[in-house]
Amino acid sequence: MARASYFARLREAARANRTHLCVGLDPDPDRIEGGAFGALRHCAEVVRRTADHVCCYKPNSAFWEQYGPDGWKALLELKEQIPAEIPVLFDAKRSDMGNTMAAYARAVYGTLDMDAVTLQAYQGSDSLREFTKFADRGVYVVCRSSNPGAADLQHLDVEGKPLYIRVCELAERLNDAGNIGLVVGATAPEQVAEVRAATSMPFLLPGIGAQGGDLEGSVRAAWNGDEASCLVSVSRSVLYAADPGAEARAVKAAINSVLAAV
Repeated sequence: MARASYFARLREAARANRTHLCVGLDPDPDRIEGGAFGALRHCAEVVRRTADHVCCYKPNSAFWEQYGPDGWKALLELKEQIPAEIPVLFDAKRSDMGNTMAAYARAVYGTLDMDAVTLQAYQGSDSLREFTKFADRGVYVVCRSSNPGAADLQHLDVEGKPLYIRVCELAERLNDAGNIGLVVGATAPEQVAEVRAATSMPFLLPGIGAQGGDLEGSVRAAWNGDEASCLVSVSRSVLYAADPGAEARAVKAAINSVLAAV
């Protein structure tokens, strides 16, 4: 039986749980005791408490790599504990030459069996195609990131348009399989609106919560009626909440409230 595509699974999970919330699973050893095992135990409990309120989970590669081999083992075990109907997005932001990207793709989609991944576009189309050719898996290309330094390069003028719009255009050209989305930071709702005017591709919106992103502004700007168009990523504010389930439910409600008014 053919595997359903990532975005089809994301849309189904969004409808089933009435949510557009993605929870990041990024353990910090300064806040979680017990090394990799403690990280696994903590994140598995967060998954257990939040599974009814999310449509995606997003472990960031660096937060598991920092534990060494035990971290990779813990991540694989954590993935097994995530309900099968909820897709998992591997936040790795990889970028390299084609043959290296092919090895990364085997690691992400094969060894780790992740449903989707984040990538950087700096090395161009041949680099990205090593991932996008896997039609049943998702790729989010970093377009306009949520950090303060985003403007250093991403806002540079490239023949009359900012670089982030050129990245959007590159992603559009590669999107034959309909499996590409864009990372557009919720800390920059004006840019979210600008990129949305240029494309109908799905967006991943990081920066809500600890980074102080504009939930209402970015959700309004990103939403286009597609259940996958507006995936809101929250990490620390849920991961370290006294009651992760209640926090996830509150963020889900806030997102849905904005969408109800659109």
